Amino acid sequence: MRQNTAVVIFARTPQIARRSPVEPFASLAWDDLDALFTALLGDTIQNVCQLAELDVLLFRNEKEFADEFIAPFTSRVRCCDLLEKPFAQEVEHAVESAFGEHYHKVLVLLENNPVGIPLRIRRMLDQLGQEDDCVVFGPSVDGRCASIGMKANHSWIFDDEGGDSLVKPHLLLERLCTLETLIVPQRAMYLLDSGANLARFREELEGVAERNGEFPRRTYEMFKAFEKKYKTRKASR
Repeated sequence: MRQNTAVVIFARTPQIARRSPVEPFASLAWDDLDALFTALLGDTIQNVCQLAELDVLLFRNEKEFADEFIAPFTSRVRCCDLLEKPFAQEVEHAVESAFGEHYHKVLVLLENNPVGIPLRIRRMLDQLGQEDDCVVFGPSVDGRCASIGMKANHSWIFDDEGGDSLVKPHLLLERLCTLETLIVPQRAMYLLDSGANLARFREELEGVAERNGEFPRRTYEMFKAFEKKYKTRKASR
């Protein structure tokens, strides 16, 4: 049975800034980075699927993420095709598609950070349930968008014709302010788009109880594998 709420997740090709060769994780090969982001995606999907009364829409390139990837979650996750266009256009399309299927609430996760996802989503849904119309905005620490929830189709805020609102925080805020609806900010989080932020996330994992059902085990094991692999490589030199 279809639910009234959709959570949109994106399987994206990993991109991180490599500003300095001594920055944490700057030496990660692209294959390793891809494996890490795949683990983050898997843990994110698993933690979202712990929440009842919502559907999960995974937008992905079928050539990169086959349906077998979500085999453990097939009863909860529906795969949708990416357009292979700039990401802002992908987000706009995903929001339009979800509301076109008559979902009453749409939550978009622009960052696949699996830590604390159930709590974040519950807070967003609680806020959406208190207002006739509002937008719940989850910013990143640098002011960009990490997540967003809405009860009406405001997909146009991601239209990149006048500029990419996912890259330019001021542009997204300007568009949100024209909606004439309540904007509810959430706690800011770091985007996993740099070696420094990956290092912060790695430290954060140490504070998450492993026996917790929300523990991102795939991601944790991937970091452990990197520590072993790169320590061995350095020692061999």
